Amino acid sequence: MGFPLSRDVVSLRSIRRPLGAALLIALPASLPAHEVPARVGVRAYVAPAADRVRLAVQIPMDAVRDIEWPRRANASGPGTLDVPRVGPYLEDAAQLWIADAVRLRDGSRVLPPAKVVAVRAALPSDGAFARYTTATESILGAPLDPVVEIDPLQLRLEALLEVPTEGPVTDLVLETQWAHLGQQTTTVLQLVQPDGTERIFTWVGDAGPVPLDPRWWQAAGRFVREGIQHLLGGLDHLLFLFLLVLPLRALRPLIGVVTAFTAAHSLTLFAAALGYAPSALWFPPLVEVLIAASIVYTAAENLLGAGMGHRWRLAFGFGLIHGFGFSAALGNTLQFAGRHLVSSLLAFNVGLELAQVAVVAVAVPLLTWLFNRGVPERGGVLLASALVAHEAWHWMTARWATFQAFPVTWPTFDTLFLMDLVRLLTLLALALGLMWGLSALFARFLKPASGPVAGVLFLLSAAWLATPARTAGAQGAPPSSTMAGVYTAAQATKGKNVFFSNCLGCHTVASHTGQAFQLKWFGRPLHDLYDYLSNAMPKTSPGSLSEDEYVWVTAYILRLNGMPPGKIELSSEPAWLKAVRVDSTARGTSSPTTHPSP
Repeated sequence: MGFPLSRDVVSLRSIRRPLGAALLIALPASLPAHEVPARVGVRAYVAPAADRVRLAVQIPMDAVRDIEWPRRANASGPGTLDVPRVGPYLEDAAQLWIADAVRLRDGSRVLPPAKVVAVRAALPSDGAFARYTTATESILGAPLDPVVEIDPLQLRLEALLEVPTEGPVTDLVLETQWAHLGQQTTTVLQLVQPDGTERIFTWVGDAGPVPLDPRWWQAAGRFVREGIQHLLGGLDHLLFLFLLVLPLRALRPLIGVVTAFTAAHSLTLFAAALGYAPSALWFPPLVEVLIAASIVYTAAENLLGAGMGHRWRLAFGFGLIHGFGFSAALGNTLQFAGRHLVSSLLAFNVGLELAQVAVVAVAVPLLTWLFNRGVPERGGVLLASALVAHEAWHWMTARWATFQAFPVTWPTFDTLFLMDLVRLLTLLALALGLMWGLSALFARFLKPASGPVAGVLFLLSAAWLATPARTAGAQGAPPSSTMAGVYTAAQATKGKNVFFSNCLGCHTVASHTGQAFQLKWFGRPLHDLYDYLSNAMPKTSPGSLSEDEYVWVTAYILRLNGMPPGKIELSSEPAWLKAVRVDSTARGTSSPTTHPSP
């Protein structure tokens, strides 16, 4: 359904037609508009059925541009939304900004375009979109109360879309193009299967075609590509590999180095993906430091002319470190594996090895050609190693500064620590057994020699043993999520008193809870929320409260959104707050967020 084009209303659907485009050019250049939002959160449900696929989508209305929403007359400035007249505008906006950006396939068969079945404007405090059933009921239900007075850009646009099918879909593939809604658009999509099973996907920008319930070969193909892209896009991994093979061009040493590096990083890649990596917040920054250090060390060996007999041991030792680095690339990608976790991990590793073999296959003949054409071999090795070492040294110092921002404490010696210790010993036993097996295999190729493996394993052991306890009582290092108890009940109680005494006149409780809170703060560092509250409250005198009072108000806001208290006191330390992610009780569940009473 459209509406007529006039001087004060531009129909986006008409703009797509040539005549509409011509009329748009003829209009005055002063059409009202607003800036592209910095952050936009899209919530969506996809529900396949016997003869159709339904999608329920929610976006903020400030992400909808080029529409002049109907407003009530107001002599002092822009009026509030004229609710009785807004229906056609909502339908056009839903078609242009939501439905037209959705593509569905059943395998290779393209499904018909999505059609808007129903649409509504929702208040920021409306929590009906927390579940698929309540979301569809609310969209199909009564529209916004005509007496509501609110700026249209503060509302949510909710649309129910339908795509007809000839029968049940067996291989549903979704592609959305909602990235243009904001400068950074985060989509949280929940697949609701007919049998009641659910799966959540999250991505930033546009994810391309996403098989929602992939076959094993679809998942494998995606992860092979991911592995290739990760290795070729990781300059530090490429430089380490380049330095390893720089002094080597004989086939046997090359086989030993490449095989040892592959075996080692495969072990720690699988271990990390299956939850065997240390959980300390500072462990990933430490891995980045050690990866840079591995480049510096290998370059130093090339510069000093160390013997090459132990080169495969060097590759194995530092390969354990690089494997943890590779696993970081899988953090948000494994959600696309569906039910095929193991095959996806294998496929990712295959992609890494294909890229690795391709790099070696290009680098070694090229180096041989250069050295055979007059470039002094020793001089070339020295120059290349020195240049790489210089760059890697700067990486190492910069990453070390990042690592130092994370507090490191010794763990509490409890059951969790013992479980971690058992996992560590298991991983070390596997690493030593694998190294022993490679040593026997390479006995016919390489002369055995000592190497830095023991030192690397010691570093891994120390990192694991120094992992802070995961209980709420651990001191120093904060939990990684606000769902782990990052404030005390006493702080939240004090925060309630401060909020009601200083902020309630301008800020309501509803404005800091529910879907509005989740879409704005979900996945962001807790420091962002604390910084916002410190600079925006109270509205009449921002920044006038004490540091402790802002900490208490932050704790109160977390409690309002169902995030439990614990034994750790919320800190105002920036590094501490930046290490904690704002999580939601709605994450990974279809149940609505339950908020305690204010």
